Amino acid sequence: MKTSYRLAKEIGQELSITQQAVYKKIKHLSDELNSHTVKENGKTFFTEEAEQILRNSFSEVTQPINQKVNEQLRNELNNELINQLRNQVSMLNEEIDFLKEQNKLLQGENKILQEELKAEREYSRQQSDRISDLAEKLAELTRNSQLLLKQEQDKQTLLLSDEQQKDNLLAENIHENKKSFWGFWRKSKK
Repeated sequence: MKTSYRLAKEIGQELSITQQAVYKKIKHLSDELNSHTVKENGKTFFTEEAEQILRNSFSEVTQPINQKVNEQLRNELNNELINQLRNQVSMLNEEIDFLKEQNKLLQGENKILQEELKAEREYSRQQSDRISDLAEKLAELTRNSQLLLKQEQDKQTLLLSDEQQKDNLLAENIHENKKSFWGFWRKSKK
């Protein structure tokens, strides 16, 4: 099995850690790493086991830092979220107040409109009653008018009847007079 070797610089780049921080950590862990390093031409190479030890030690260091950073980020985000929510609540409260005022105005307008409608209905009822009364009077006047018309027609019929009788009598009288006049002449000629 072939063991691969890497430089401290390569390990630092892979872990996104500066070369100085890698060398500082190597110095600190020198007892653990000695059996896993090889020196050639003045350069120190690290085995896979040494690389894993370095990785673990950096993760032990970065983990609390990451936790602290994460906690700070969470706190900042929570604070920002709280501020945003407070702003939204404030805006919603203002909108609620505005809507309450609008509701009061609309209720006032509604009350006025209901009163106007009530007055209009009362006026319509009065007009309806008046029209009903007028219709009854009109019906009575029509009946009276028809009665008077009938009476007038009856009267006219009687008058015409009387005049016809007079005319008939007159015509008979005239006819009789003519007869008697001619009869008189007839008697005198004989």
